[in-house]
Amino acid sequence: MSGRPTLSRIRKDGAPRHLLIRNKSPTASYTERVDEPIASTEHTPEPTGHRPESTPSLTVVIPTFNRVSALRTCLEHLERQSCTGFEVIVVDDGSTDDTPRFLAEYPGRTSLRLRCLRQQNNGPSRARNWAIQQAQAPVVLMIGDDIFGGPAFIETHLQFHRQHPAREDAALGLTRWSTTGQTVTPLMAWLDEGGFQFSYHDLLDGKQPGWEHFYTSNLSLKTALLRENPFHEAFTRDRWMMEDLELGYRLEHTRGLRLSFLPEALAEHLHPTTLRKTCARAFGAGLSARVFHELWPELKPAPSTGPRSWLAAGLHWRGWLLKPMTWVTERVTRLRCPNPLLRPLLRMYAARGYRMPYTPGDKDH
Repeated sequence: MSGRPTLSRIRKDGAPRHLLIRNKSPTASYTERVDEPIASTEHTPEPTGHRPESTPSLTVVIPTFNRVSALRTCLEHLERQSCTGFEVIVVDDGSTDDTPRFLAEYPGRTSLRLRCLRQQNNGPSRARNWAIQQAQAPVVLMIGDDIFGGPAFIETHLQFHRQHPAREDAALGLTRWSTTGQTVTPLMAWLDEGGFQFSYHDLLDGKQPGWEHFYTSNLSLKTALLRENPFHEAFTRDRWMMEDLELGYRLEHTRGLRLSFLPEALAEHLHPTTLRKTCARAFGAGLSARVFHELWPELKPAPSTGPRSWLAAGLHWRGWLLKPMTWVTERVTRLRCPNPLLRPLLRMYAARGYRMPYTPGDKDH
């Protein structure tokens, strides 16, 4: 396979072929994707709410799935920003909780310049691509539905792009665990401080950010660059992780992306987790890493050789060690965290996910 991504479902202008837009109103509204019928038809209200007088300076893009409570808090934090002149686009990725009803009603009672879209459950790549095509601002800020921006969060991103107008310049804000609505456990602190999930600690120590820090929980880029280089939709609902890192690598190596770190653009992350959930996430990361390496085989690590690696691979694949090691690590972690068992256990889950069968194109919508 070629070392460059095969973007079979993306037009030359960067717009995925499936994007058919029913409602382009800049006012608060609710729209469903019309090329893929969903199970239930939502009410589309007349545009109401804040009616802007000019083109927004920034578009906040939020994909969401089954987290209506966190999404509500996310939007409330956006309502309390120190600046105005931005719009918000929320894409419901086929939620089965109360999210559709909430998003059908919320535009009519918010001061935000808000548009709510809905699609079948296909993962955040397709959701973000749709929102980016709808964006009216020259800058897109991507966050998660469980990300709560501080009061100067958006203004800090805007100021960066005013000072760095080149298409290649992008900004990564700092995301920390929220201390409201969850208890930050020692495991969560380990994940946040250089464990298995993020590398903000390196950036705070002065490391220059690169594609491996392309985290869409708090990241802003020029809209034109994203339209010409959309998220790869081989990362679907089953293999939805690492779609951000793939785009970061592609932009850095084909478009000269320059990523800057903005610790002042602070946001909080509400996502309570446990060791079991972290193991499931590691398994998902392994599934997605397989897609990533199919697209960029030059980044695939060299296979280990020798009897010990063959034995380890067999045990990982069969899962013979996973259950007892998970049980032991869970109990050790309750007494001591971090501990020497955590990283090997998560690597085992990631390795098992990576070895799951995958045929390129099977999941590419």
